[in-house]
Amino acid sequence: MNQILGELGKSQKFKELLNQIENKQSPIAISGLNDVGAVQIETAINQFGKKPICIITYNEIQAKKIYENVKYFTENVVLFPKKEIVTYDYIAESKDLPYRRIETLNEIQSKRNLIVVTTIEAIMQKLPAKDKLYKNKLKFKIGDSFNLDKLKQKLVELGYTRCELIEGRGQFSIRGGIVDISISYKTGIRIEFWGDEIDSIRDFNISTQRSINTKENVIIYPAHEYVLEKGIEEICDKIKKDNANKEIIEEDIEQIKAGNYISKIDKYFDSFYEKQGTILDYLNNNYCIFLDEIGKINQRAKNIQEDNKNLKIALIEKKKIVPNAISNMIKIENINKILEKRQLIYIEKQDTNIKVQAEKYKFNYREINYFKSEIDNLFTDLEKAINEKKKVYILLETKEKAKKLKQILEKREIICRIEEKLDKTIIVSSIESIITISVGKLSSGFENHELNQIVIIADELIS
Repeated sequence: MNQILGELGKSQKFKELLNQIENKQSPIAISGLNDVGAVQIETAINQFGKKPICIITYNEIQAKKIYENVKYFTENVVLFPKKEIVTYDYIAESKDLPYRRIETLNEIQSKRNLIVVTTIEAIMQKLPAKDKLYKNKLKFKIGDSFNLDKLKQKLVELGYTRCELIEGRGQFSIRGGIVDISISYKTGIRIEFWGDEIDSIRDFNISTQRSINTKENVIIYPAHEYVLEKGIEEICDKIKKDNANKEIIEEDIEQIKAGNYISKIDKYFDSFYEKQGTILDYLNNNYCIFLDEIGKINQRAKNIQEDNKNLKIALIEKKKIVPNAISNMIKIENINKILEKRQLIYIEKQDTNIKVQAEKYKFNYREINYFKSEIDNLFTDLEKAINEKKKVYILLETKEKAKKLKQILEKREIICRIEEKLDKTIIVSSIESIITISVGKLSSGFENHELNQIVIIADELIS
């Protein structure tokens, strides 16, 4: 465990909070935090309590910021971005986005102690139901038998495209008895058959085509979230039934029948998927839900609803179809009813009063940032921290910068050491106030007054 996280284990208040969470107390409200302080608390709950958590925030910028901060403390984190809903035919969705979303859904499906970061807009958007999306996942084990023709069909049903040689995500190839399936943009799974029997399973690098390691078994998940639950003809009949203006939908139906259906799913989502859900349905009941500044979340949700209302009016005036993915978004009032059934933790920055009936915990954090012109302030503050016997960590993005800072501090006779990775067991040192320089990146520094702990981000100071 990262030492900056691990020191929270010394805090009696944190131990009480963790105990409440383990005893399923809900809701809980935590205040007195800054952005990185909130991430420290959230990630420590995940690490100490072996508790999967989902952090819901108010927009994509904040979600990415939280994700990057969590990633410093643990790799066991995923980001679930909102879907870019296509409203006009000439607006193209990012080709990368569907893969990032399905990779997150697949991680949620396969990993137990995960941290999921997402936004209220992504929560409001409908998804195909979890049981429908994952009903056809493929399981392979050495020694098992599988008909190659049936395997090819199953992979197509899971959204994979057949190629001569796989070059990226969402592809598969069959060459003799060798089946290659891409599972990310970097790596694939290579399954070798002897007749119908699986002889070997290996990870391989897509760019070099070289094997990485062997496996005893593997599960192949869908290539994207748009796996069909019924036949194209049935879907087209439903679209015709649900839409009165036949002229508008005729061209779309032709494209869907030709196999170009993915770009039309937002428009006719309800015809493609009778059984629907949200990302919350993909999270089992062990997940603890953190709401990052509930006031901002609620305001953002109301803004989304108002924007969608105006968009519907504009589309109708232009005699365009309102995409189902816009009209079927879940209102914040209904989201809140769903969340009430989960274990909830409200996160607020600084001393904001949380207006909910909840078990309340107030921590004492302050944000710390230094700019290039303030390096003398850093020296003064470090000397003061040493005198007050505070534990200080200074993070820089590279080893070279870390070494340079160490030399600068030593010239000032400030005792310090370099630990490239802060993942060692915490040992109480006889020199409690020693300054530790390490390699890493957070969006800002902070002080946790209760732990006498200071984390400084010094990249701006060292060129």
